[in-house]
Amino acid sequence: MGRQNVIVGTAGHIDHGKSALVERLTGVQPDRLKEEQERGITLDLGFAGIEINNTAISFVDVPGHEKLIRNMIAGATGIDIILFAVDSTEGIKPQTIEHADILSVLNIDILIVVMTKSDKVSKTVLNKRLSEAKEFFNRFGYQHKKILTASIYDQQSLENLKKTLYECSGLVKNRHISDNFLMRIDRSFSIKGAGTIVTGSCITGQIKTGDDIEILPDGFQTKVKNIQVHSKNSHSASAGDRAALNVTGVDKDKIHRGDIAAAPKVFSPTASFYARLRTFHSISRRDVIRHNKSYRFLIGTYAGQAKIIMLEKKSLNAGESALCKIIPDKPYTPLFGEAFFLRNLSPQVTVAGGKVLSIDNFGLNKNNLITFLSCMENGKTEEALKVLETNVEGTIDIPAPVQFTDKNSDEIQHLIKKYFISSGRSLTSGKYFSKITDMAKEEIFSGKSVSLSGYHKYFKNSENIWKIFRENLIKLAEKNGYTYENDKIFKKKKSEHEKLADEIYEKMSQDISLSNTANLSNTLNISEKAASNALTILANKGKIKKLDEKNFIRTDIFDNFIEDAVKTAKKEQYIDLKKAKSIIEAPRKILVPLIEQLDKTGLFTNKDNKRYLKGE
Repeated sequence: MGRQNVIVGTAGHIDHGKSALVERLTGVQPDRLKEEQERGITLDLGFAGIEINNTAISFVDVPGHEKLIRNMIAGATGIDIILFAVDSTEGIKPQTIEHADILSVLNIDILIVVMTKSDKVSKTVLNKRLSEAKEFFNRFGYQHKKILTASIYDQQSLENLKKTLYECSGLVKNRHISDNFLMRIDRSFSIKGAGTIVTGSCITGQIKTGDDIEILPDGFQTKVKNIQVHSKNSHSASAGDRAALNVTGVDKDKIHRGDIAAAPKVFSPTASFYARLRTFHSISRRDVIRHNKSYRFLIGTYAGQAKIIMLEKKSLNAGESALCKIIPDKPYTPLFGEAFFLRNLSPQVTVAGGKVLSIDNFGLNKNNLITFLSCMENGKTEEALKVLETNVEGTIDIPAPVQFTDKNSDEIQHLIKKYFISSGRSLTSGKYFSKITDMAKEEIFSGKSVSLSGYHKYFKNSENIWKIFRENLIKLAEKNGYTYENDKIFKKKKSEHEKLADEIYEKMSQDISLSNTANLSNTLNISEKAASNALTILANKGKIKKLDEKNFIRTDIFDNFIEDAVKTAKKEQYIDLKKAKSIIEAPRKILVPLIEQLDKTGLFTNKDNKRYLKGE
C-alpha cells in the first residue's frame, strides 16, 4: 500500500483542549500567531502533522469560540476525520452544538470524540460526561464513530488516540476522483527572498514544482517555484496534503483567502449555483430563512454574502429544507456536493447548511430544473442526464466532472456518449441532433438547393458541435448522390458517363463476370473506352475494388467474401479454390485473384495454395 494522506480537523468549544492535544500528538504548537500564544486560544487556522506507518496525518486545528466560526468552516475544507474535543469538566457547551451542526453538513464519515482533561474529574463525573456525549453525538449520522477519554498528561491515553487515528485513516474513502489539481487557498503572504506563498488544503489531483497554476476566480496564471508539505520541502503535493506553494510573478495582495489554485483551464467559476439548503433544528423563530434575502455565506475558505432564491418555498423554519439558487457576492468555483453555510447578519449565528448540486441550470424551466436537481441529489446522474437530453435544445457546456457529479470521469463520459453528441465539454442531445438532421434531410431530399449556413443557428453556441453536424450532413448528402459546393448541398445532374457507371454498378451485382472492360463492352454493346471510364468513376467512389490488372468486383461483394472466407477457414481449417467456389459463384478468372486478395488482408498464411488463418 502506498503513502496515504489524511486530514484530521479538530473542533470544539473554546478552551476544551484542542490545540494542547494536537501539540502533544505532533510536537507542534498550532497557535501560530503572537496574539494567540499570549491569549492561549486559536484565532486562525493552525496546522500540524505526524506520520504513522506510512500514513501522513495532517491536523487542522480550528477556533472554538463563536465569533470565529468563519475560520472553523474554512478549516473543515478537505477534512477526512473529525477529532472533536469535549472538556470532561464542562461537557456539552453551546458552541459544541453549533460546531456539531456545521460539521454534520460536511460529507465527513468519521468522527472521533475525545473527552479531554479526563485527569481532572472523578470516575463518576467522567462516566456521566461520556453518557452525555454519546447521547448528543448519536443524533448525527456518521458512518464511523469513536468516543475516547484522554489527558495530555497521560501518555497511554495519547497512544490509544494515535492508534484510533491510524485505524480510522484506513476507513477514509477516496476523495473527488480527478487528475486535475485544485487547492482552496486560506492564506497568502510573502517571505523576503522567496516571494509570494499561498497555503491551503489540496482537494484534488497533484501539483509539482515547475507546474503552471491558475488563480480563480480572476483567472491569472502563475508558476509553482517551490512546494512544502507538512513544513518540509517536497517536489509535489497531492489531494489530502496541507501544502504551501511558492508562486512566481504575482503579488500576495492579488491572491485572497477563498481563492482557488488550480490546473489551468479546467475548472469553472460561477456567479451562482443550485443547492439543497437545510436549516438547523436549533435555530430560533427569528432565524427563519427567507426567499430573496441575503445572508453571511461561508464555503470552503471563502466568506462573503449571498442572496438565497428559493425554488420551492418562500421560507424555511427550523429543520426544514428546500432546493435553492445561491448568488454569492463574487464568483466562486464550487465542486459537486461541496458544503456551505449561512449565518444571520444580525445576530450572527449559523442558521443553515447546504450542498452544491449544480453550477448551471442548463436552460431548464423551473419544473424540469427541480427534477434535474433532485436526481443529482439522490445520485441518479443518468436520470439527470435524461432530463437534459429530453428538455434542452441547442448546445450546453458541462463543467469539469468533479464540478458536475460524484461519478468519475470514465463513468460520466460513458453516460454522455449514451445520450449526447459531444466535443470537449460542449454537448447537444442525440434527440435534438437527430431532429435538426431530419429537418435538413427533408429539405435536401425535396430537391431544393440547401444552404448549410442556415442551420448554424441551431448550434450557434458551440462551433465544435456545429462542425460535427455540418460534416455529418455533407457525408449523408454525398452518400445519396448529392453535391456539396460553396456552402450549398444540391442534386447535380449526372453526366452520361456517371449514368453509365450507375448502370454498370447494378449489372455487376447481377453478373459477377462483368468484371472488365472487354466483358462490359460486349455485353452492354458499348465501347471499351466508355466501359473503362465508368469503372474509373466507380473505383474513385470506392464502389468497386480492383482484383488484378483487368478485373474489378463490387466492394460490398468483396467485403462479404472476406468475412465468409474467415468463417470457412475457422470451421474447416483452411480455404482454397474449391472452398472459395462454395462461398461465391464466380468464374476462375475472378476466383483466382479473389483468393490472392486474402494474402493482402494480413489474416492468412499461404501454404501450397491453401490459406490458413494466422494463429490457428
